[in-house]
Amino acid sequence: MVLRTVLASTLICLITSGTAIAAAVRIPVTATLTGVTVFQDRAQVTRSVMVTLKPGSQVLAIEGLPVLLQEDSVRVEAKGTARVTIGGIEVKRSFLSQTADKRVAEIDAEIRQLERKLGGLDARKVGLTAQKGFVDSIKVAWGERISHQLAVGKPTAAELHEAMSFVGSNMTKVEEQQREIEHEKQGIKDQIDALRRKKQEVTGSHRKESKTVEVALETSREGSLTLELSGLVGQATWEPGYDVRLANDGTTAELTYRALVRQQTGEDWNNVPLLLSTARPAAGGAPPVLYPWRIGFYRPQPVMMAAPAPRAESRLHKQAAKAMLDENTERMAIPEESAPAAFQAAQAVTEGAAILFRIAKPVNIPSDNTRHSAVIALEKLPVSTEYVTVPKHSPLAFLNAELVNRAGWPLLPGAVKIFSGNTFVGSADLKRVASGEKFVLPFGNDDQVTVKRDELKQHKEAGMFGKNRMAYRITTTVSNFRAEPQTVSVKDQLPLAGDSEIKVSLEESTLPPTAKQDDGTLIWKLLLAPGEKKELRYEIVVEYPKDRVVVGL
Repeated sequence: MVLRTVLASTLICLITSGTAIAAAVRIPVTATLTGVTVFQDRAQVTRSVMVTLKPGSQVLAIEGLPVLLQEDSVRVEAKGTARVTIGGIEVKRSFLSQTADKRVAEIDAEIRQLERKLGGLDARKVGLTAQKGFVDSIKVAWGERISHQLAVGKPTAAELHEAMSFVGSNMTKVEEQQREIEHEKQGIKDQIDALRRKKQEVTGSHRKESKTVEVALETSREGSLTLELSGLVGQATWEPGYDVRLANDGTTAELTYRALVRQQTGEDWNNVPLLLSTARPAAGGAPPVLYPWRIGFYRPQPVMMAAPAPRAESRLHKQAAKAMLDENTERMAIPEESAPAAFQAAQAVTEGAAILFRIAKPVNIPSDNTRHSAVIALEKLPVSTEYVTVPKHSPLAFLNAELVNRAGWPLLPGAVKIFSGNTFVGSADLKRVASGEKFVLPFGNDDQVTVKRDELKQHKEAGMFGKNRMAYRITTTVSNFRAEPQTVSVKDQLPLAGDSEIKVSLEESTLPPTAKQDDGTLIWKLLLAPGEKKELRYEIVVEYPKDRVVVGL
């Protein structure tokens, strides 16, 4: 048999199951993770537990669940040989008791041992200070003796050298040992600080908040029951990442579609089957609603007389009301969601308007908010390439590749690492690409396609009745040194006139532009054979009245 119920709200569960739960036998259990479905802003976690039931009333208490479990998303499904009826579900907050005493005692013992070492070093330092004082006294006494003996022609050079060597070597030795002790002491202090922080972490986690789901059961026939519980948790997400590798012949590209998963739900996902969904629950299931768009003439608001100052009692009431509103708002606030040879691809499954990717093998994703990579798919895509150059700004030719998404599902927005053969070219951002849609990726500049631009600027003053004339005579030379024919798009631009008296024209072009865009962009597509060079010449002319000044030329 299969039983299913949905937790619509905790209040309903309290009403329907409060009496049954209070009177039933409580059976605490721990459920095992059996699967995780990750959305782009949350995750649905599924777990199961098997129990043996006898006739009567029982409460199955599934303990140790993440505190981020969304109560209104909890669902329960049960099946087995036992004949049961689910009377209700209740979600409770609880605390997990953790035995930290043993670890705290171990840390305290380590701290005490290090403190004893620290005391020993302090004792050594006191001894060295005494030695230094003794050597200082000898230095003073010998200084007085040597001064007296120098007055009567003594001591000898050998005696002076012996005195200086004794004092100098001993002072140096003492100071070096003192520095070594200070260095060793600092290291021990750092270890003690680290242990004290660890102790705070251990003692701070002594009571860890969690949630418990209690399921009220009425068993009429003895047998086993497998209960499956699922629910949504926050602070889990996945985002796509791509590697695109262009083949040497430039006709195909290999796309590696990766998922970068991270989570901080409060529990580790160890050896669990993983599903990735393109659904976005936060966006809702319905389109936005259009409300009436009202317009009208502006009417000044009448000037209002200043209201009398409120009484102290009224101000107190308003302050109390504001405090209650702030408190309720704080209670209702939702915590901010924070936000790995040959690859096995995921299995893609269509589920309504969303796509589910089933990762080939179970994964381990700890609750540490670090990214973990899983391969979704490997696709070989058809490619058409062309070079694009903007000689006005750069003498380089850049290779662009147009690809077609031949996968049966869309490519989501994400970062792309781009390779030409085995050479890393750079990174780019990919926008959403539907199945069958074309998209363009840049593959860097190529020294085998060269570009040279020469520009001659000429200004001609108007005569009695003429106009001023500014002309830009441009010559662009493109050369293909590759072994294959190449298409090169040369881009330039016409200035946009902000006044009807300014006339802009393209003149004496050796080739008409392939395209001319509204923003003034001019594009010439040149097909070059291997080793071929082509020269493109044209003139951009601007005419304007002789008594006016044009800015931007």
